[in-house]
Amino acid sequence: MPTIRRRWRPDRPSHPRRAGADYHFAAGTRGSPKGGRNMRIWIVRGLIGVAAVVVLALVVIYAGSEWKLRQGYDVATAELVIPSDAASIAEGGRLAKIAGCRDCHGPNGQGLVLLEDPMLGRIAPPALAAAARRYTDAQLERAIRHGIRRDGSTLFVMPAGAHRHLSDDDTARIIAWIRSLRTQPNDSAATTSFGPLGRALLLAGVIPPSAHPETVSARTRPADMGRYVVDFSCSGCHALHTSRPSDDGKQTVPPLAIVAAAYDPAAFKTLMRTGLPPSGRNLGMMTEAAKGGLHVLSDAEIEQVHAYLKLEAEKTPPQ
Repeated sequence: MPTIRRRWRPDRPSHPRRAGADYHFAAGTRGSPKGGRNMRIWIVRGLIGVAAVVVLALVVIYAGSEWKLRQGYDVATAELVIPSDAASIAEGGRLAKIAGCRDCHGPNGQGLVLLEDPMLGRIAPPALAAAARRYTDAQLERAIRHGIRRDGSTLFVMPAGAHRHLSDDDTARIIAWIRSLRTQPNDSAATTSFGPLGRALLLAGVIPPSAHPETVSARTRPADMGRYVVDFSCSGCHALHTSRPSDDGKQTVPPLAIVAAAYDPAAFKTLMRTGLPPSGRNLGMMTEAAKGGLHVLSDAEIEQVHAYLKLEAEKTPPQ
């Protein structure tokens, strides 16, 4: 039988099995079990690394924010004489409206939940009657005017920057009103807490502490209420000569002196009573503030506030 000789061709591999292996290797790791295992290992390692970074970031945020939450402030308490007569208690309730206490803590001091978000947390000003039971009068004064808890740590979302201007006698009247409250079945039991994003914002200073250790208040209420009302109430939202963002970041709050000077006395009085400008447009937080508390200002107090702001408008530097 004749022998058949195959002619060798350079374009054909002489070792098909080895060449096939080389082909799979050159085409990628899809055909290689070892390559697939290596890829899975690197993916797992990457995920573990990402998880470790996330956990470390959360630990840093939690530890840093917890330090801020627990940081103590050394502020001496003021020993005020708290009145008990009906007129003083009623005036304390009126002042609590003007100062915005009843906007946040509820019209009857029952407590409210202002914000509920799993990432940001919960902002819940407490029911005043229940909270006051845990505080002495001196500790209540320190919370109202300095934004400091009974344990010396800071409150948050408490307008102590404005309330620190309340005089001793008016602060005593507000405390008298708080002491007159009784717990009710519908009082809120919610407490303020911070979620992961809230703690990060707190650590970054976006949510500032309410503590104001300095004392700037007078012993008695001034005869002219103009600047006084602006200091302890309006300054919680407004600056006199510049715009600034609202606490919730949803609005730009205009410069108070410039805006007020543009109103005539009758229109300004309407603004304080209803929160509405001559156009009738809803002004958001200003409308809420007027309906919530500013409407209880007397005609004389509104006139004094307007006069003070018009004088301040003249001091505004040219834009």
